[in-house]
Amino acid sequence: MIKIQIGEPAAHATVELKARRGLDGSLLIMDHQKIDIAVVPSSMKITTFPKTTATEDVYDFQNRLLELLADKGIIDRATIQGGNVFRSLEAKVFENDQVNSLQAATFVIAEFIQTESEHERIADEYEKNLEDMFVHPSDRDSTEFGEVPQYAEKGSMRPGYYYYPLRNRY
Repeated sequence: MIKIQIGEPAAHATVELKARRGLDGSLLIMDHQKIDIAVVPSSMKITTFPKTTATEDVYDFQNRLLELLADKGIIDRATIQGGNVFRSLEAKVFENDQVNSLQAATFVIAEFIQTESEHERIADEYEKNLEDMFVHPSDRDSTEFGEVPQYAEKGSMRPGYYYYPLRNRY
């Protein structure tokens, strides 16, 4: 559990993340399904990496996170760039004397992960229902074999006739 204090000493926010601390002092957040997030205090950067099991393009997830952090005023939008690791994105965190910038960044990342996990759950449920609809159609959406009469010719392709658009042209 990570405790984050933003603003006045009386205001506290607590978030729970699946994270670990690296040997260099960076906080490695592993909660997201598609990306890993590193908050690096030594260089005041946030770096996102695709998970090794991610098969689809994860740029959209990384971009949404960094755009959210920029919109909240946590990172400098002008410093968003590709990192030195393939498919990674990084950005510099603003420094502030009154608020711990890295704790604020971690809090916004936790909010992002929570909303993204709900969206991912809905998308996965939709894909499962769509696949189920095609694999196991309802009686209304299917016919038994033999219900539809068979014809020798159906559709736009006639059997035995092959269309060559440039056959006799030179």
